[in-house]
Amino acid sequence: MSTITLSDPKAAVLPLLEGSAWPGAAEALLLAQELSIPDRRTEAWKYTRVGKLFSNAFVAPVAPVAVTLPARLPFPTTRVVFVNGHFRPDLSDDLRTDKGIVIDSVKHHLHHGPLKEHYGRIVPIGDRLFTAMNTASPTDGLIILGAKDAKTGKPIHVLRITVGSENAEPMLIQPRDLFKLDAGAEVEVIDEHIAIGRSSSSLVNGVREIVVGDGASLTLHLLQNEDNGPADMNIDGVTIGAKGRFSIDTTTLYGSLVRNELNISLDGPEAHAELNGVYLLDGNAHCDNQSYIGHNVPDCTSDELYKGIVAGKATGVFDGKVFVKQDAQRTRAYQRNANILQGDDARVFSKPALEIYADDVKCSHGCTIGRMDEQAIFYLRSRGVSEAEARRMMSHAFMVDVLERIANEDWRKHLGGMIDDKLEEL
Repeated sequence: MSTITLSDPKAAVLPLLEGSAWPGAAEALLLAQELSIPDRRTEAWKYTRVGKLFSNAFVAPVAPVAVTLPARLPFPTTRVVFVNGHFRPDLSDDLRTDKGIVIDSVKHHLHHGPLKEHYGRIVPIGDRLFTAMNTASPTDGLIILGAKDAKTGKPIHVLRITVGSENAEPMLIQPRDLFKLDAGAEVEVIDEHIAIGRSSSSLVNGVREIVVGDGASLTLHLLQNEDNGPADMNIDGVTIGAKGRFSIDTTTLYGSLVRNELNISLDGPEAHAELNGVYLLDGNAHCDNQSYIGHNVPDCTSDELYKGIVAGKATGVFDGKVFVKQDAQRTRAYQRNANILQGDDARVFSKPALEIYADDVKCSHGCTIGRMDEQAIFYLRSRGVSEAEARRMMSHAFMVDVLERIANEDWRKHLGGMIDDKLEEL
Protein backbone atom coordinates (compact mmCIF):
# COMPACT_ATOMS: atom_id res chain seq x y z
CA MET A 1 0.00 0.00 0.00
CA SER A 2 1.44 3.37 -1.01
CA THR A 3 1.69 6.31 1.32
CA ILE A 4 -0.53 9.24 0.31
CA THR A 5 -0.73 12.57 2.06
CA LEU A 6 -3.89 14.65 1.94
CA SER A 7 -1.85 17.60 0.67
CA ASP A 8 -0.76 15.61 -2.40
CA PRO A 9 -2.78 16.94 -5.37
CA LYS A 10 -2.66 13.40 -6.82
CA ALA A 11 -4.33 11.91 -3.74
CA ALA A 12 -7.55 11.17 -5.63
CA VAL A 13 -5.69 9.30 -8.39
CA LEU A 14 -2.99 7.25 -6.69
CA PRO A 15 -5.30 4.72 -4.96
CA LEU A 16 -6.65 3.72 -8.38
CA LEU A 17 -3.13 2.77 -9.49
CA GLU A 18 -2.42 0.23 -6.76
CA GLY A 19 -2.42 -3.55 -6.98
CA SER A 20 -1.89 -3.95 -10.73
CA ALA A 21 -0.26 -7.14 -12.05
CA TRP A 22 0.95 -5.53 -15.29
CA PRO A 23 4.71 -5.53 -16.00
CA GLY A 24 6.61 -2.81 -14.13
CA ALA A 25 3.48 -1.65 -12.31
CA ALA A 26 5.05 -1.43 -8.85
CA GLU A 27 8.00 0.64 -10.04
CA ALA A 28 5.70 2.89 -12.07
CA LEU A 29 3.50 3.49 -9.02
CA LEU A 30 6.49 4.72 -7.05
CA LEU A 31 7.36 7.12 -9.88
CA ALA A 32 3.76 8.31 -10.08
CA GLN A 33 4.00 9.22 -6.39
CA GLU A 34 7.24 11.13 -6.92
CA LEU A 35 6.62 12.93 -10.20
CA SER A 36 4.91 16.28 -10.06
CA ILE A 37 1.93 17.41 -12.10
CA PRO A 38 3.20 19.45 -15.06
CA ASP A 39 2.37 23.14 -14.95
CA ARG A 40 3.16 26.29 -16.92
CA ARG A 41 6.77 26.14 -15.69
CA THR A 42 7.17 22.80 -17.48
CA GLU A 43 8.20 23.88 -20.98
CA ALA A 44 6.47 21.04 -22.85
CA TRP A 45 3.22 21.74 -20.97
CA LYS A 46 3.46 25.53 -20.93
CA TYR A 47 0.16 26.12 -22.73
CA THR A 48 -1.75 23.03 -21.58
CA ARG A 49 -2.88 23.15 -17.98
CA VAL A 50 -3.73 19.76 -16.54
CA GLY A 51 -3.67 20.47 -12.80
CA LYS A 52 -7.46 20.85 -12.71
CA LEU A 53 -7.86 17.24 -13.86
CA PHE A 54 -6.57 15.99 -10.53
CA SER A 55 -9.31 17.73 -8.56
CA ASN A 56 -11.75 15.08 -9.79
CA ALA A 57 -12.58 12.06 -7.63
CA PHE A 58 -11.91 9.46 -10.30
CA VAL A 59 -13.31 5.95 -10.29
CA ALA A 60 -12.15 2.92 -12.24
CA PRO A 61 -14.29 2.14 -15.29
CA VAL A 62 -16.60 -0.81 -14.77
CA ALA A 63 -17.16 -3.46 -17.43
CA PRO A 64 -19.34 -4.38 -19.19
CA VAL A 65 -21.43 -1.33 -20.02
CA ALA A 66 -24.49 -1.43 -22.27
CA VAL A 67 -23.95 0.64 -25.40
CA THR A 68 -25.54 1.11 -28.80
CA LEU A 69 -22.88 1.12 -31.48
CA PRO A 70 -22.88 3.84 -34.13
CA ALA A 71 -23.34 2.97 -37.78
CA ARG A 72 -20.44 1.24 -39.43
CA LEU A 73 -18.06 3.15 -41.67
CA PRO A 74 -19.29 3.27 -45.28
CA PHE A 75 -16.56 0.92 -46.51
CA PRO A 76 -15.28 -2.52 -45.40
CA THR A 77 -13.29 -2.67 -42.15
CA THR A 78 -12.53 -5.07 -39.34
CA ARG A 79 -14.10 -3.43 -36.28
CA VAL A 80 -12.55 -3.72 -32.82
CA VAL A 81 -14.55 -2.17 -29.97
CA PHE A 82 -13.39 -0.84 -26.61
CA VAL A 83 -15.95 0.61 -24.18
CA ASN A 84 -14.57 2.72 -21.32
CA GLY A 85 -11.17 1.24 -22.05
CA HIS A 86 -12.26 -2.42 -21.91
CA PHE A 87 -12.03 -4.73 -24.90
CA ARG A 88 -15.47 -5.92 -26.01
CA PRO A 89 -15.18 -9.10 -28.11
CA ASP A 90 -18.99 -9.38 -28.10
CA LEU A 91 -19.22 -6.11 -30.04
CA SER A 92 -16.20 -6.70 -32.27
CA ASP A 93 -15.90 -8.50 -35.58
CA ASP A 94 -14.12 -11.79 -36.13
CA LEU A 95 -10.52 -10.71 -35.67
CA ARG A 96 -8.94 -13.72 -37.39
CA THR A 97 -9.50 -12.50 -40.92
CA ASP A 98 -5.95 -11.94 -42.19
CA LYS A 99 -3.23 -14.59 -42.21
CA GLY A 100 -0.26 -13.53 -40.14
CA ILE A 101 -2.13 -10.68 -38.39
CA VAL A 102 -2.95 -10.93 -34.67
CA ILE A 103 -5.56 -8.52 -33.25
CA ASP A 104 -6.42 -9.00 -29.60
CA SER A 105 -6.68 -7.55 -26.10
CA VAL A 106 -3.18 -6.85 -24.88
CA LYS A 107 -4.16 -8.41 -21.55
CA HIS A 108 -4.06 -11.83 -23.23
CA HIS A 109 -0.39 -11.32 -24.15
CA LEU A 110 1.23 -9.98 -20.97
CA HIS A 111 3.61 -12.93 -20.76
CA HIS A 112 4.29 -13.34 -24.48
CA GLY A 113 7.50 -12.47 -26.28
CA PRO A 114 6.54 -9.28 -28.16
CA LEU A 115 5.20 -7.57 -25.06
CA LYS A 116 8.12 -8.69 -22.90
CA GLU A 117 10.53 -7.36 -25.52
CA HIS A 118 8.99 -3.93 -26.08
CA TYR A 119 6.69 -3.01 -23.19
CA GLY A 120 7.88 0.20 -21.53
CA ARG A 121 10.95 0.48 -23.74
CA ILE A 122 9.59 2.54 -26.63
CA VAL A 123 7.68 4.93 -24.34
CA PRO A 124 9.80 5.05 -21.17
CA ILE A 125 8.34 6.85 -18.18
CA GLY A 126 11.17 9.35 -17.79
CA ASP A 127 9.77 12.45 -16.12
CA ARG A 128 6.26 12.06 -17.58
CA LEU A 129 3.63 11.61 -14.86
CA PHE A 130 0.90 10.47 -17.25
CA THR A 131 3.07 7.64 -18.58
CA ALA A 132 3.85 6.55 -15.02
CA MET A 133 0.12 6.53 -14.22
CA ASN A 134 -0.67 4.44 -17.28
CA THR A 135 2.15 1.97 -16.66
CA ALA A 136 1.11 1.56 -13.03
CA SER A 137 -2.42 0.44 -13.92
CA PRO A 138 -3.56 0.15 -17.54
CA THR A 139 -7.25 -0.51 -18.08
CA ASP A 140 -6.79 -2.73 -21.14
CA GLY A 141 -5.41 -2.23 -24.60
CA LEU A 142 -4.98 -3.43 -28.15
CA ILE A 143 -2.19 -5.57 -29.53
CA ILE A 144 -1.62 -5.85 -33.26
CA LEU A 145 1.13 -8.16 -34.50
CA GLY A 146 2.04 -8.40 -38.16
CA ALA A 147 4.16 -11.39 -39.15
CA LYS A 148 6.78 -11.14 -41.89
CA ASP A 149 5.17 -9.92 -45.15
CA ALA A 150 1.63 -10.18 -43.71
CA LYS A 151 -0.94 -7.65 -44.91
CA THR A 152 -4.35 -6.48 -43.77
CA GLY A 153 -6.97 -6.96 -46.48
CA LYS A 154 -9.02 -4.04 -45.11
CA PRO A 155 -8.41 -1.39 -42.44
CA ILE A 156 -8.69 -2.31 -38.77
CA HIS A 157 -11.28 0.07 -37.30
CA VAL A 158 -10.63 0.54 -33.58
CA LEU A 159 -13.71 2.15 -32.04
CA ARG A 160 -13.02 3.54 -28.57
CA ILE A 161 -16.22 4.63 -26.84
CA THR A 162 -16.40 6.56 -23.59
CA VAL A 163 -19.83 6.10 -22.00
CA GLY A 164 -20.69 8.47 -19.16
CA SER A 165 -22.59 7.16 -16.17
CA GLU A 166 -25.96 8.51 -15.09
CA ASN A 167 -24.41 10.30 -12.12
CA ALA A 168 -21.50 11.47 -14.31
CA GLU A 169 -18.81 10.00 -12.07
CA PRO A 170 -15.41 10.88 -13.56
CA MET A 171 -13.55 7.80 -14.77
CA LEU A 172 -9.82 7.21 -15.21
CA ILE A 173 -9.45 5.18 -18.41
CA GLN A 174 -5.93 4.11 -19.37
CA PRO A 175 -5.53 2.33 -22.74
CA ARG A 176 -2.20 0.60 -23.38
CA ASP A 177 -1.45 -0.58 -26.93
CA LEU A 178 1.37 -2.41 -28.67
CA PHE A 179 1.65 -2.56 -32.48
CA LYS A 180 4.54 -4.64 -33.83
CA LEU A 181 5.12 -5.17 -37.55
CA ASP A 182 7.81 -7.58 -38.69
CA ALA A 183 9.77 -7.08 -41.91
CA GLY A 184 7.60 -6.37 -44.91
CA ALA A 185 4.27 -6.34 -43.04
CA GLU A 186 1.62 -3.80 -44.07
CA VAL A 187 -1.13 -2.72 -41.67
CA GLU A 188 -3.70 0.09 -41.78
CA VAL A 189 -5.57 1.19 -38.63
CA ILE A 190 -8.41 3.67 -38.10
CA ASP A 191 -8.47 4.71 -34.42
CA GLU A 192 -11.73 6.54 -33.68
CA HIS A 193 -12.56 8.10 -30.29
CA ILE A 194 -16.21 8.97 -29.54
CA ALA A 195 -18.17 9.86 -26.41
CA ILE A 196 -21.73 9.00 -25.35
CA GLY A 197 -23.49 10.60 -22.42
CA ARG A 198 -21.91 12.78 -19.76
CA SER A 199 -18.20 12.07 -19.46
CA SER A 200 -16.62 15.53 -19.60
CA SER A 201 -14.99 15.09 -16.16
CA SER A 202 -13.34 11.80 -17.10
CA LEU A 203 -9.74 11.32 -18.23
CA VAL A 204 -8.53 9.02 -20.99
CA ASN A 205 -4.77 8.59 -20.58
CA GLY A 206 -3.39 6.43 -23.40
CA VAL A 207 0.05 5.02 -24.22
CA ARG A 208 0.85 3.24 -27.47
CA GLU A 209 4.16 1.61 -28.42
CA ILE A 210 4.79 0.91 -32.10
CA VAL A 211 7.54 -1.08 -33.82
CA VAL A 212 7.75 -0.81 -37.61
CA GLY A 213 10.24 -3.39 -38.89
CA ASP A 214 12.50 -3.24 -41.92
CA GLY A 215 10.47 -2.60 -45.04
CA ALA A 216 7.21 -2.66 -43.08
CA SER A 217 4.44 -0.06 -43.37
CA LEU A 218 1.94 1.18 -40.79
CA THR A 219 -0.75 3.69 -41.72
CA LEU A 220 -2.62 5.10 -38.74
CA HIS A 221 -5.69 7.35 -38.93
CA LEU A 222 -6.64 8.96 -35.60
CA LEU A 223 -10.05 10.63 -35.30
CA GLN A 224 -11.01 12.43 -32.08
CA ASN A 225 -14.73 13.08 -32.21
CA GLU A 226 -15.68 13.38 -28.53
CA ASP A 227 -18.42 15.95 -28.16
CA ASN A 228 -18.94 16.58 -24.42
CA GLY A 229 -16.35 13.87 -23.91
CA PRO A 230 -13.39 13.28 -21.60
CA ALA A 231 -10.00 14.87 -21.48
CA ASP A 232 -8.04 12.81 -24.02
CA MET A 233 -4.28 12.48 -23.46
CA ASN A 234 -2.25 10.25 -25.77
CA ILE A 235 1.39 9.44 -26.40
CA ASP A 236 2.66 7.29 -29.26
CA GLY A 237 6.24 6.04 -29.33
CA VAL A 238 7.36 4.75 -32.74
CA THR A 239 10.58 3.07 -33.91
CA ILE A 240 11.06 2.59 -37.66
CA GLY A 241 13.55 0.20 -39.22
CA ALA A 242 15.38 0.36 -42.54
CA LYS A 243 13.07 1.26 -45.44
CA GLY A 244 10.13 1.17 -43.02
CA ARG A 245 7.27 3.62 -43.36
CA PHE A 246 5.01 5.15 -40.75
CA SER A 247 2.16 7.51 -41.65
CA ILE A 248 -0.36 9.11 -39.30
CA ASP A 249 -3.13 11.61 -39.86
CA THR A 250 -4.67 13.08 -36.71
CA THR A 251 -8.06 14.81 -36.94
CA THR A 252 -9.50 16.56 -33.89
CA LEU A 253 -13.12 17.67 -34.35
CA TYR A 254 -14.37 17.68 -30.74
CA GLY A 255 -12.66 17.47 -27.37
CA SER A 256 -12.60 19.66 -24.29
CA LEU A 257 -8.92 18.97 -23.57
CA VAL A 258 -6.88 17.00 -26.09
CA ARG A 259 -3.15 16.35 -26.12
CA ASN A 260 -1.44 14.20 -28.74
CA GLU A 261 2.24 13.37 -28.42
CA LEU A 262 4.27 11.61 -31.10
CA ASN A 263 7.82 10.48 -30.38
CA ILE A 264 9.32 8.95 -33.52
CA SER A 265 12.76 7.38 -34.01
CA LEU A 266 14.02 6.76 -37.53
CA ASP A 267 16.45 3.96 -36.72
CA GLY A 268 17.24 2.37 -40.09
CA PRO A 269 18.52 3.81 -43.39
CA GLU A 270 15.76 5.05 -45.73
CA ALA A 271 13.13 5.01 -43.01
CA HIS A 272 10.29 7.48 -43.54
CA ALA A 273 7.72 9.17 -41.31
CA GLU A 274 4.78 11.28 -42.46
CA LEU A 275 2.72 13.23 -39.92
CA ASN A 276 -0.47 15.05 -40.92
CA GLY A 277 -2.95 16.82 -38.72
CA VAL A 278 -6.21 18.77 -38.82
CA TYR A 279 -7.81 20.45 -35.80
CA LEU A 280 -11.10 22.36 -35.90
CA LEU A 281 -11.74 23.96 -32.54
CA ASP A 282 -14.52 26.11 -31.13
CA GLY A 283 -16.13 26.90 -27.79
CA ASN A 284 -13.58 26.35 -25.01
CA ALA A 285 -11.85 23.42 -26.71
CA HIS A 286 -8.10 22.95 -26.25
CA CYS A 287 -5.94 20.82 -28.55
CA ASP A 288 -2.18 20.39 -28.09
CA ASN A 289 -0.19 18.51 -30.77
CA GLN A 290 3.38 17.66 -29.78
CA SER A 291 5.82 15.85 -32.03
CA TYR A 292 9.45 14.77 -31.92
CA ILE A 293 11.10 13.15 -34.94
CA GLY A 294 14.59 11.79 -34.34
CA HIS A 295 16.72 11.29 -37.44
CA ASN A 296 19.24 8.89 -35.95
CA VAL A 297 20.88 7.37 -39.06
CA PRO A 298 21.66 8.52 -42.61
CA ASP A 299 19.28 8.69 -45.58
CA CYS A 300 15.97 9.06 -43.72
CA THR A 301 13.07 11.34 -44.55
CA SER A 302 10.20 12.95 -42.67
CA ASP A 303 7.36 15.22 -43.70
CA GLU A 304 5.00 16.96 -41.28
CA LEU A 305 1.97 19.14 -42.06
CA TYR A 306 -0.56 20.33 -39.46
CA LYS A 307 -3.36 22.82 -40.10
CA GLY A 308 -5.95 24.22 -37.74
CA ILE A 309 -8.93 26.54 -37.63
CA VAL A 310 -9.55 27.92 -34.16
CA ALA A 311 -12.73 29.81 -33.25
CA GLY A 312 -14.62 31.00 -30.17
CA LYS A 313 -12.46 30.85 -27.04
CA ALA A 314 -10.62 27.74 -28.18
CA THR A 315 -6.85 27.21 -28.03
CA GLY A 316 -4.59 25.34 -30.43
CA VAL A 317 -1.02 24.37 -29.64
CA PHE A 318 1.59 22.95 -32.01
CA ASP A 319 5.07 22.07 -30.72
CA GLY A 320 7.13 20.07 -33.20
CA LYS A 321 10.82 19.26 -33.16
CA VAL A 322 13.03 17.57 -35.73
CA PHE A 323 16.35 16.35 -34.32
CA VAL A 324 19.13 15.35 -36.73
CA LYS A 325 22.10 13.51 -35.24
CA GLN A 326 25.64 14.15 -36.44
CA ASP A 327 25.85 10.88 -38.37
CA ALA A 328 22.42 11.31 -39.98
CA GLN A 329 23.76 12.62 -43.28
CA ARG A 330 21.50 13.11 -46.31
CA THR A 331 18.50 13.72 -44.07
CA ARG A 332 15.42 15.23 -45.68
CA ALA A 333 12.97 16.72 -43.19
CA TYR A 334 10.11 19.16 -43.69
CA GLN A 335 7.75 20.61 -41.10
CA ARG A 336 4.86 23.07 -41.53
CA ASN A 337 2.09 24.38 -39.30
CA ALA A 338 -0.60 26.80 -40.52
CA ASN A 339 -3.50 28.25 -38.55
CA ILE A 340 -6.56 30.44 -39.10
CA LEU A 341 -8.04 32.37 -36.19
CA GLN A 342 -11.76 33.14 -36.19
CA GLY A 343 -12.68 35.64 -33.50
CA ASP A 344 -10.81 37.86 -31.09
CA ASP A 345 -10.68 35.29 -28.28
CA ALA A 346 -9.26 32.35 -30.24
CA ARG A 347 -5.59 31.58 -29.57
CA VAL A 348 -2.82 29.56 -31.21
CA PHE A 349 0.69 28.86 -29.94
CA SER A 350 3.03 27.40 -32.56
CA LYS A 351 6.64 26.33 -32.06
CA PRO A 352 8.21 24.38 -34.94
CA ALA A 353 11.89 23.66 -34.37
CA LEU A 354 14.92 22.08 -36.02
CA GLU A 355 18.05 20.88 -34.20
CA ILE A 356 20.65 19.74 -36.72
CA TYR A 357 24.15 18.36 -36.16
CA ALA A 358 24.78 16.92 -39.65
CA ASP A 359 26.00 19.06 -42.55
CA ASP A 360 24.53 17.26 -45.59
CA VAL A 361 20.82 17.82 -45.04
CA LYS A 362 17.76 19.44 -46.57
CA CYS A 363 15.47 20.61 -43.79
CA SER A 364 12.83 23.31 -43.49
CA HIS A 365 10.23 24.41 -40.99
CA GLY A 366 7.72 27.20 -40.63
CA CYS A 367 4.40 28.34 -39.26
CA THR A 368 1.68 30.84 -40.09
CA ILE A 369 -1.08 32.27 -37.92
CA GLY A 370 -3.63 34.65 -39.37
CA ARG A 371 -7.24 35.36 -40.24
CA MET A 372 -9.29 34.44 -43.26
CA ASP A 373 -8.39 36.34 -46.43
CA GLU A 374 -11.11 38.99 -46.50
CA GLN A 375 -10.31 39.95 -50.10
CA ALA A 376 -10.97 36.39 -51.21
CA ILE A 377 -14.21 36.39 -49.21
CA PHE A 378 -15.23 39.65 -50.90
CA TYR A 379 -14.43 38.18 -54.31
CA LEU A 380 -16.65 35.15 -53.70
CA ARG A 381 -19.47 37.31 -52.35
CA SER A 382 -19.26 39.50 -55.45
CA ARG A 383 -19.96 36.33 -57.46
CA GLY A 384 -23.21 35.69 -55.59
CA VAL A 385 -21.89 33.39 -52.84
CA SER A 386 -23.21 34.06 -49.33
CA GLU A 387 -20.71 35.08 -46.68
CA ALA A 388 -21.23 31.86 -44.68
CA GLU A 389 -20.76 29.70 -47.76
CA ALA A 390 -17.72 31.73 -48.85
CA ARG A 391 -16.07 31.17 -45.48
CA ARG A 392 -16.88 27.47 -45.59
CA MET A 393 -15.40 27.19 -49.10
CA MET A 394 -12.25 29.01 -48.02
CA SER A 395 -11.92 26.83 -44.94
CA HIS A 396 -12.28 23.67 -46.98
CA ALA A 397 -9.66 24.90 -49.45
CA PHE A 398 -7.33 25.63 -46.52
CA MET A 399 -7.59 22.02 -45.30
CA VAL A 400 -7.63 20.20 -48.63
CA ASP A 401 -3.87 19.72 -49.02
CA VAL A 402 -3.77 17.80 -45.73
CA LEU A 403 -6.62 15.55 -46.87
CA GLU A 404 -4.93 14.93 -50.22
CA ARG A 405 -2.00 13.33 -48.42
CA ILE A 406 -4.27 10.50 -47.19
CA ALA A 407 -3.82 7.56 -49.57
CA ASN A 408 -6.98 5.66 -48.59
CA GLU A 409 -9.62 7.20 -50.86
CA ASP A 410 -12.55 5.80 -48.84
CA TRP A 411 -11.28 7.23 -45.58
CA ARG A 412 -10.31 10.52 -47.23
CA LYS A 413 -13.83 10.97 -48.59
CA HIS A 414 -15.51 10.03 -45.30
CA LEU A 415 -13.21 12.27 -43.28
CA GLY A 416 -13.69 15.14 -45.71
CA GLY A 417 -17.44 14.96 -45.15
CA MET A 418 -17.01 15.06 -41.38
CA ILE A 419 -14.68 18.03 -41.65
CA ASP A 420 -17.17 19.89 -43.86
CA ASP A 421 -19.94 19.21 -41.31
CA LYS A 422 -17.74 20.64 -38.56
CA LEU A 423 -16.88 23.70 -40.67
CA GLU A 424 -20.60 24.48 -40.78
CA GLU A 425 -20.47 24.99 -37.01
CA LEU A 426 -17.43 27.28 -36.88
